[in-house]
Amino acid sequence: MRRAREERGAAFVFVVVFLALLLAMCAFVVDVGSWFTAQRKLQNAADAATLAGAQELPDTTAATTSATGFADANVSGLNAWTPSFPDTNTIDITLSKSVPGIFAQVMDVDSVTVHAHARARAGAPGRAQYVAPVAIKSTAACSATTPSCFGTSKDLSFDESNLSSSTFGLVSLACAGSTATSCSSSGTGSSDLVNWIGNGYSGLLDVNKWYAAVTGEKIGPVRDALNSAYSAGKVLLFPVYDTSDSSALSFHVIGWAAFVLNQAITNSDWKNDAPSCRPCKVVHGHFTKYIAHGVDIDPTVTNFGVRVVVLAQ
Repeated sequence: MRRAREERGAAFVFVVVFLALLLAMCAFVVDVGSWFTAQRKLQNAADAATLAGAQELPDTTAATTSATGFADANVSGLNAWTPSFPDTNTIDITLSKSVPGIFAQVMDVDSVTVHAHARARAGAPGRAQYVAPVAIKSTAACSATTPSCFGTSKDLSFDESNLSSSTFGLVSLACAGSTATSCSSSGTGSSDLVNWIGNGYSGLLDVNKWYAAVTGEKIGPVRDALNSAYSAGKVLLFPVYDTSDSSALSFHVIGWAAFVLNQAITNSDWKNDAPSCRPCKVVHGHFTKYIAHGVDIDPTVTNFGVRVVVLAQ
C-alpha cells in the first residue's frame, strides 16, 4: 500500500510539472503569435510609408515628411527613426518597436523588439498607356528637378504653320517610328482624337520615337473633348517632345507629362490656322505629378512629373 501511494504521489507531481510546462509553452506560443502579428503590421507600415515617401522624390525633404507622417499615423510606439536616401530616386526605411510579452514574462521575457525594412524607387516610365493626343514641348513642361513648377498656371500655344515655335501640338498616336518621316497622320480623324482625349490611347507607347503631328480642320470636336476633360477635372497624360520637324510634321517624344486644364477653351482660343491668328490654338492649365501603373521605370528617361513607384526590397 505504501509503495502504491508513493507511485501515485510521483505520478501526481509529474502531471503537475507536465501541465505547468504545457501551460508555459502554450502561453509562449500565444506571445510568439502576437509578436509575429506585430512584425507583419510593422512591415506593412514600412512598405506603405516607403511608397508614400517615394512619390515625393526627388524632393527628399518632402519624402521624409510624407513617410514619417504616414508611418507614425499607422503604428504607435515606434523607436526613433528617419528614412535614408541611397540616391535622389530611392528611399530606404527601417522601423522597429518594442512589443511586450504577456505570458512570456513568467520566463523572464518582458518584451521583444520587432523590425521591418523596405526600400522603394521612383522614376520615369519608358512606356505609357492611356495617353491623350497632345504633345508638349520639353522646355514648356515641368521637370521633377523644379517642383515649384507643378500647379503653376501655364498657357500653351500651337502654331500649325511653325511647329518649332509651338509649345504643344496635336499628335497621332496610331503610329510610332524611328525617323521623322516614319508615320503619317492621314489616317487619324477627329473621332480618333476625341476618343483618345476622353479615354486615352489603349496601347502602350514608347519614348525615343517620332509621332506625326495632326493639323487641319479638326477644330470643334477636339475643343469640345478638351472642354469635357476640363469639366470633369480630368488629368490628361501627354507625350513630351524635344524636337519637331516642320517639314515632316512630326514630334520626337522623349517622356510623359500630366496636365490639367484650368479653364474652358473658347472659340477665340481655338481656331483654324490662319496668318491673322497665329498661334491659332491656346490651352490654359497646369502640370501636375502623376503615378503611372503597369509600366517599368526607365532610368534614361527624363522625369517630367509622371513617375512609376515600386518596392525594391
